[in-house]
Amino acid sequence: MRKNARRRHAATLGMAVKSSARRQGVASALMSAGIDLAERWLAVGRLELEVYTDNEAAIALYKKFGFTVEGTLRQFAFRDGKLVDADVMARLVA
Repeated sequence: MRKNARRRHAATLGMAVKSSARRQGVASALMSAGIDLAERWLAVGRLELEVYTDNEAAIALYKKFGFTVEGTLRQFAFRDGKLVDADVMARLVA
């Protein structure tokens, strides 16, 4: 039995694209493949992710794939000498 049986329907998704490969469809291809794997092969009903609130391109990409902002984590991480916020986003299988 899994350690957290009550959350077996959920998975966390994370990705990064090298700056030289951005705006070439790489992120969309990765997102599409990740969603396909999670939903069609792993029976995941809820995909979750965290994204810095100032990462407008990533937030737009995630919204394009059906993710919605569920909340904001204040002072989530230390980046470039200061604490920054992150949004928690999720995509539910209909």
